[in-house]
Amino acid sequence: MTTAILLLLMSPTALARERTEEADVARQVIARNFPDPDVFTHGGTHYAYATNTAGYNVQLATATDATGSWEQRADALPQLPPWIGPSETGSLNVWAPDVSARDDGTFLLYYTAHHAPSGRQCIGAAVAGSPEGPFVPTGPEPLICAPGQGDVIDPGSFIDDDGSRYLLYKDSRGARARSGPSTIHMRPVAADGLTPTGADVSLLSAGRPEESGVVEAPTLLRRPGGYVLLFSGNTFDSGDYFTNYATAPSPTGPFTKAPGALLSKETLGGSVRNPGGQDVFADDGLIAFHGDLPEPPGDRGLWIAGLSWDGLNPVLSQEISS
Repeated sequence: MTTAILLLLMSPTALARERTEEADVARQVIARNFPDPDVFTHGGTHYAYATNTAGYNVQLATATDATGSWEQRADALPQLPPWIGPSETGSLNVWAPDVSARDDGTFLLYYTAHHAPSGRQCIGAAVAGSPEGPFVPTGPEPLICAPGQGDVIDPGSFIDDDGSRYLLYKDSRGARARSGPSTIHMRPVAADGLTPTGADVSLLSAGRPEESGVVEAPTLLRRPGGYVLLFSGNTFDSGDYFTNYATAPSPTGPFTKAPGALLSKETLGGSVRNPGGQDVFADDGLIAFHGDLPEPPGDRGLWIAGLSWDGLNPVLSQEISS
């Protein structure tokens, strides 16, 4: 029986065990609240950005060894644009950051925040001369906002081998919104990462029972033979949050979801609850993600795991190198 046929016949749980080989493959590297991580490597340094916490709009930690000591840095986005206001809970949230390099030597930060005039979550952008910042907002208005339609969140950048650049994001419909399943979209943009160059494309929607109406946190990779879209599924605090992936022959799809899950309570041997918000770095050899901390409730730390690849299929590895 060929490997491809065997994988198709395996249950999601058995496939998860096959992917991981051994359960204890992840390592916690930041044991404080550091949710929705994005890791960007530049000049031999890993820069990890995360959703706001007390005193920081966008958290930043750096390390030269991804599994070693991470040092807290200054707020990456100390000044906010005027469109950001408190949410309905009164919180001033800036979350799900993404940083990438631009051709002109500058660095681009995408983030999500509450758009006060519309009451929606929208996507903003900021630029800096260093990955450490400080990042400065690009203008007084959001980059993507959809008043009257819904929230747009979880921005992610992707640059293809030919230099084509894209902005991925998610509309936040889902179980809690009660307005249908969420969808991951892609917007072609110019080299500045800001200017649209084509129509938005829908890549992937929630449709499986285990997703509970939610797919989010897109991470798009170019691999030999095609494209891999990692995403998180279910609600982040449900106890059943997980990370999976889909593959396609082109960046615009069509994407086919893999069975089972790459990151879940089961594939991680019960050591991490609600693993998600993932990013891949170190030449696609490491995956960063958040997972629940024992306390206080709702806080999520940063975990690292090694990746190897079987064609377009990521496999959790026992080997973790910086």
